[in-house]
Parts: sequence; structure tokens; C-alpha cells
Amino acid sequence: MSFKVGTSKVNITPNYNSPTRRWYLGGEEGRLKTFHSQLYARTLALSLGDRIITITSMEVACLYKVHYDHIKEVTRKMLPFPVDEIILHNTHQHSDSFIEYEPDYDVFDLNDEAFDLDYIQSLPKKIASSIILAAQSLQAARFGYASGEIAEGIASCRRILAENGELVWRSSRPEQKLRDLPRGHIDPEVGVATFTDLDGTTLATLFNYACHPSAAGGDSPNCCSADYAGFAAEAIEQMVGGIGMFFHGCSGDINPAHYVRGDALATEDRIADAQRMGQILSGEVFKTLGRIKTEKVNHLQGIQKDILLPVQPEASDQENALRVAKDAVADWRKNGSDPRTALRKYIISKKLINNAFPGTVSAVSINDLGLTFIPGESFTAYGEQIKTQSPAKQTLVASTCGEDPFYMPTPEAVQQGGYESGYIATSETGQTLAQAALDLLNQVHHR
Repeated sequence: MSFKVGTSKVNITPNYNSPTRRWYLGGEEGRLKTFHSQLYARTLALSLGDRIITITSMEVACLYKVHYDHIKEVTRKMLPFPVDEIILHNTHQHSDSFIEYEPDYDVFDLNDEAFDLDYIQSLPKKIASSIILAAQSLQAARFGYASGEIAEGIASCRRILAENGELVWRSSRPEQKLRDLPRGHIDPEVGVATFTDLDGTTLATLFNYACHPSAAGGDSPNCCSADYAGFAAEAIEQMVGGIGMFFHGCSGDINPAHYVRGDALATEDRIADAQRMGQILSGEVFKTLGRIKTEKVNHLQGIQKDILLPVQPEASDQENALRVAKDAVADWRKNGSDPRTALRKYIISKKLINNAFPGTVSAVSINDLGLTFIPGESFTAYGEQIKTQSPAKQTLVASTCGEDPFYMPTPEAVQQGGYESGYIATSETGQTLAQAALDLLNQVHHR
């Protein structure tokens, strides 16, 4: 059996004047006006024997399960042959159009103000096109992987304990006194995998790092950017060829705040920070690629499984969630406050099954490399746990893979409180998800 790889890169840049993720501000401030990056859906198709697996990295902040299901449906209708697994990943950069539309939002009459429905409705076909193009361009290939490290320059913990023991929450672009606080615990690993044709020409480079791509847009400005991850992907594509695919690791408690420079909210400083961090990341990827020796692939396996994640008991109270959401929308119309969390909690309340949230976990094994794709924003400890306990020699963990984006803090963080622990997860949610990922990695691993 011959191992084959196909790739594609399709532009999914939002329209000029689309509402941003700060749509709640209204007016010109809440519209995309400047474009510092084009945004792309990049797809890698893998084939061995009769099996075909596609993995797509999309430069979008958030897409939900309803969107993922639609993309898969469109893809399967358009493809002339079956695909075994269709895996989708949001890079989760924070500078794009607000596309987290759900049909149930219609009850709030937000469509014309909060969403660019023309863009949202066109997006599934664009992403499906990326998957189809990759699946139709399969060619014989080789593969290799290795691990690098970035301990300084990008990632920092955003939950810091002050000297008095109180929790300090540090946003992506904070004031100077918060930037001066210690970096805190991070996962410094940069996971890299490369795919080449039989002559050694690069077809795709996968790279995985655990830090919110929010150097440019932690507070969702009115500019479009793929953030540090996008700048790194473009640099990799220019230097080694093929496509560069970023996988955002478990970083529910990790952002670039410690390393932000200049005026934290100035647009030119936002982009300069993202570019600088992109250079640091791509530089480590280049160094790691230099140590990789490609090999023949004789094992490819993939699996996806729907799971149920425990949530707080009050999350299932739809009536209260609807009431709170309506109040939040009314307050937005009157005072310009942000209603997104209340809206999301209402949508989540309608999806629960036996007071648990449905999600999808995926795992892929290529020779001795494992990849897992999980929903939500898990704290970095869970990513480290998955990698440490994985049966594979090396494992890449991609979070924010669809479903409604809620944080999965550690039990310690739940006790401490704070922004992330006040959503809907319990102290068991993250562990349930990590164990599901490990179970699937064990199923697909080459033994």
C-alpha cells in the first residue's frame, strides 16, 4: 500500500465591514476596516490503502458543532468518493468576523446587527472546497516528526497568584504592571510534523503550540489578522514550501500577555507583536525541521467519537438562561455591554443531554506519531497530561476543535475561581475530556 498526501489552501477572509468579535460596540468600531492578514482554510488529506482522512486548520476564532456538521455534510455531498474521517480545527485567533451564529439566536433579533450572514452562509462551501481539493490531489509521500521548544517570547500563564495569594487575571494585552508579573507555568513544546513527496519536496508542515493566538486581538479589535500563528504559517510556506498548518494547543489559561510590548491597544503594536511572535515560532519550526528524517508510512488510523462532558447543574435551566440572555441583549442595546457569554450559555442549555454537553473527540495515528483533536478551551495541564500518557512516541494536541467554546479548568482553578472557572464546566470536565482523548489514542496507536 502506498501512503499518499494531498493539500490545499483556500481563502476564507471575511468581507470588508463585517461585524467583528466586538460587534456589541456597534458603529464603525465594531466593523472590520483593516486587513493585516488574509485568512485561510488549509487541508491535509492522508491516504493509506482504502482509508482517507482529512484534517483542516481554519483561521477562524470559533465555529460550533452545528457549523462543523454542516461543513461535513456539504463535503460528503460534493466529493465523488467517501472520506473516512473529516477533522476540523479552529486556530482561534481573535481578529476576524463574528461568525458564531446559531439559528437559535434568531429569537434575539440580532442578525442584521451582529452577523454578516452572507459571509457566514458562504463559509461552509469554501471550507468544503478546501477539503475536496486536498482529497483530489493525493500523491505518494513520506513523513517525519520531531519536537522543539519555546520557553520565552510567546506563551505566558494568564492566571497568576500575587504575593498575597490572590488570583490575578492577565488579559492578552494588559497594562504594563500586569506584563511585569512572572511568566508562570506553560507547556513550551513545539510539535512539528512534515510531509514530503518522494523527491523530498515539502507538501505540508504541521506545527503545534499551546498559546492563545491573541497577540494582535485579545480584545477583538476592528482589524483582521491571523495573529502570530498565521504569520508563522506564511513564513513556513515561503521558506520551505507546501502549506503550513497551525494547531492551537491546550491554552485555556495561556496567552501572550507577558511578552506584549509598547502601547497595549495600539494597532501597529498589536501587529508588531503578532509578527515578532510569528517569527519566533517559525524560527523554532525551521530548527526542528532540520532534525527530521522522513520515513515510509506503513500505519495510518483515525477515529472520531461523540462524548458527553459534565457541566454545572444550573447550565440546564433553559428558562433562566433565556431570561438572562434577553436581559444581556437589552443591556447591550442600552449601554453597549457584551452579551456574548449570556448568549452562549443559552445556546449550550439547549444542547445538553442528561445535563451533559455533547462533543466530538478525534484521534489519528501515523506510524508512531499521535494527533488528537478536542473541543473547548482546556487548561494546559490537560494537554500535558495527554502528551505524557499517550502511547505514541510524540503527540500533537489540538484544542478548540468545534463545539461551543467553554473553558475546562483544573480542579485547583475551579477552587481559585476567576473568569474561566465561572462558565459551565465542573472540576471533572477537563479530566473527562483528556481521558476520552487518551482512550482514542490507545485505540488507533500502532503497536
